[in-house]
Amino acid sequence: MLNNQLSKAMTRTMQAAPLSESGATDGRLLTRFILTRDETAFRDLVQRLGPMVLGVCRRVTGNAHLAEDAFQAAFLVLARRAADVRPREALRGWLYGVASRTARKARAMSLRQCNREILLPSVPDRAAEPTYRPDSDALRILDEEVGDLPDHLRIAVVLCELEGLSRKEAASRLGVPMGTLASRLAKARKVLAERLRKRNVSLAASGLGCALERLATAALPPCLATGTAALVDGAVPVPLAVAELLHGVLKTMFFTKLKVVLLSGLLLAVAGWAVTSLFDSGTVAGQPPVPKTSRPASEALPDEKKSQQAGVGTLLLTRSDGLITLTPEGKKGREIPVPKGTHLCSNGPPKALLSPDGTRVAFVVSEVRSTPLEDASKPWPFKVVVSKLDATESVIADIPAYRVILNWTADGSRVVVTKMSGGTFESGVENVLLDPATGKTEPLALPVGTWVLDCGRDGKTFLVTVSDGEKWSLGLASIGVKQVKRLIKLKGCGADSIGRLSPDGKRVLYTDVDPKDWDAYKMGLSSLPYILDVGTKKRTEVEEFPDHVGCRGISWSPDGKQIAYTWEQLHPDELRKEWHHQNLTPTKVCLIIADSDGSNPRKVASHLAKWPSHMSAVGRESVSFWMIDWR
Repeated sequence: MLNNQLSKAMTRTMQAAPLSESGATDGRLLTRFILTRDETAFRDLVQRLGPMVLGVCRRVTGNAHLAEDAFQAAFLVLARRAADVRPREALRGWLYGVASRTARKARAMSLRQCNREILLPSVPDRAAEPTYRPDSDALRILDEEVGDLPDHLRIAVVLCELEGLSRKEAASRLGVPMGTLASRLAKARKVLAERLRKRNVSLAASGLGCALERLATAALPPCLATGTAALVDGAVPVPLAVAELLHGVLKTMFFTKLKVVLLSGLLLAVAGWAVTSLFDSGTVAGQPPVPKTSRPASEALPDEKKSQQAGVGTLLLTRSDGLITLTPEGKKGREIPVPKGTHLCSNGPPKALLSPDGTRVAFVVSEVRSTPLEDASKPWPFKVVVSKLDATESVIADIPAYRVILNWTADGSRVVVTKMSGGTFESGVENVLLDPATGKTEPLALPVGTWVLDCGRDGKTFLVTVSDGEKWSLGLASIGVKQVKRLIKLKGCGADSIGRLSPDGKRVLYTDVDPKDWDAYKMGLSSLPYILDVGTKKRTEVEEFPDHVGCRGISWSPDGKQIAYTWEQLHPDELRKEWHHQNLTPTKVCLIIADSDGSNPRKVASHLAKWPSHMSAVGRESVSFWMIDWR
């Protein structure tokens, strides 16, 4: 009975929470704010989640002014710690907990201050604050207990019991099976019921329904919403009381997280010690003691040699000003020089890839930055460079062409060079194998007109795009087979798409145009990342990809559990201008690492470039991020 009353009470409490007009989910708005500091997205979040946060703060503090301070501090915590929300669609549950903790801290700070002050008779100079009904204590305790639930239980309660989502929709947002969500809800109800009994709270108390109905019709004051957004934007200074409250909450969150990390580390250390002692003492049932052997430190077992292989876990980022390596955490490695007197390919995005073992890099350069003026009909004097990361050894091969695409074969013994030497996209394409040791090439027998995007690990399969004269398709090709196994039709030109097979070959990460973004589409800068299931041919858009940006590079992690991509911010106002327009607007470029479906993105590197995104690579005065590779 108590559980049913609890569910009804919570549902009515949340009925006043409105949705923003943008139509985006909580997670998408939060992602836009994390990646681009989109102020509009944050204002939408304040409008959308504000009624819930303000309701919690009012009920816990029991004071209108304290509630507003706690409200602003809670959203400032969100602005500071937005990247901690995982998954992004769990934002309501995460913020509910922050609001509860912030309101309790505000109430505690107020009580301490009152104890230090000397109370003097005073005459009120304004209308008295609204009084709370007797059952307000029950609501306050309910908020505190929901806020104290473990994250995974609180998130389930907030989405299903408070927001009123169906279990199917909530499970979809959180990316968990419905059975898992149901078990979390059952556990949460049991925990809450037990805690409320211990605090002598009965949800059937007289007047509770009236209080919930009054709270359900309460609206977020516009001045509070705009004032909070202004604090986050930095347009106004943070009030002293709010700043003190913010500092206290962040400090508490930090030490709480630190305790969890230290405890986890201690448990792992104890477990490791126990296992080691068990095996060293030979006490495993039926097993004799393991004799200890010695071997030189320089001698490694085959498994160890493989794990110590150079380049594993290395990102290669192609920028307009050069090539650099990075760790997945964003720590800069080495800069890879280009041959003297050459420049990275400027006819289209610069192209560079690491070898499968991560010890070499292949990239395209040219001695000129633009089309030769004496005869624009001639192919560009491209050169393919294959070198070690320190450039101590390099092989340079002349590959005159209009376009060049590079890919390493699975064993790293050859580089597949796809070049357009003349004619059309369909008839003028040739695929050759480049020997990085000698610089010599030999034909690669793939279907006519195929553009190779990636090489499968079996050494026989190639991810390609091919045109039938009107439409392009993404497909798989094999050596000696004349027909391409088509997977899906593309919306744009296949010669402009980039694609990567997952390590297990079951999925494809690729880019295609977005005709809905018309201004970027007409300028040839529209590009979104997609994931295709090879078996079912089902295509899904990468989750949490920001709006108004174009994808320029993509890659799978070596284990296929994550993806990396680069994007360039597209300014609609700039895209509508003429190419020769000189009033340049700052444009942002970013390198992102996310889970394999695009969720939980985190920024690894970024740069603010001062050129309009619609200009060609020629003449850009700042840094742009292009291809990304991960080995």
